[in-house]
Amino acid sequence: MPEKKVLIVEDDLVQKRLNSKWVEQLGHKIVGIVSNSTDAISTTQKHQPDLILMDVRIEGKLDGIDTMHEIVKFSHASCIYITSNNDEYMAERIKGTNCLAVFNKPITVEDLKLHLSRLGG
Repeated sequence: MPEKKVLIVEDDLVQKRLNSKWVEQLGHKIVGIVSNSTDAISTTQKHQPDLILMDVRIEGKLDGIDTMHEIVKFSHASCIYITSNNDEYMAERIKGTNCLAVFNKPITVEDLKLHLSRLGG
């Protein structure tokens, strides 16, 4: 599978480290690791990632879902949401955000591997 550019949006230090380790272990390039909506939007504009690993609860005025609604206005990046609360309300909100998958915490390297392979080449 060709190398993909990945942006990690996560405010938990341990999860940031795990996600970045796994993305690199799977042979992909990290173009940024940020913890808030403003930085997620600007980093996406600058680096045009193929995939965004998006925690739903992040720092800033917007949560991860609202941030992705802003990002899809200018980017075709796919998104994998990471959450501790996956319900029908969330499922409705993520429509139109290029959602590839929704993972309940904690995630595993196997979860990422499966869904990164779905991005194709």
